[in-house]
Amino acid sequence: MSNFSFLRSEASPQEIFCHLHGSGPSILRTFEAAMRSPSELSRGERELIATFISAMNGCRYCYLSHAEVARAHGEADDLIEAALSGVISQFPEKLQVIFSLAEKIAISAHSISKKEIELTIAKGWKEQTALDVIFVVSCFSLINRLVSAAGIEPLPLQRNIEVGNYIAKNGYYQENQKE
Repeated sequence: MSNFSFLRSEASPQEIFCHLHGSGPSILRTFEAAMRSPSELSRGERELIATFISAMNGCRYCYLSHAEVARAHGEADDLIEAALSGVISQFPEKLQVIFSLAEKIAISAHSISKKEIELTIAKGWKEQTALDVIFVVSCFSLINRLVSAAGIEPLPLQRNIEVGNYIAKNGYYQENQKE
């Protein structure tokens, strides 16, 4: 149940955006850029990061939703489970450094140093990819707090699957959509 009288009990993040002084479209365009722009990380891998960070932040609405977006992008159930459980060692070796970086950003972004970026590069990733991870983690740190503090409840499983498939196909922002 929502914590605000002006949000429905089954509110969505988009409904919160309607009350954020016109910033909803900007937020959605930012998410579109973070999650769907060209990157060395696939869209599915970025959704796994979103799931991982949302689970770390305890945002049930987001981690359940983004697990389904990751699945719709073809990510394997064992990787989705790893993201949900937060067990970095369950990811393939090359992805472990990405999820370690994501975890450190979420916990103590102020302590990120050139060393973490160099570790990412040493595992075969581009420097830009480290910045892409920072971008995804930052976006989900924002939305997790908005959704959780507003009291937005998770969607039923079938609705999560539908939303996951929709986002995987259409993205986060369409030019003609309502806030």
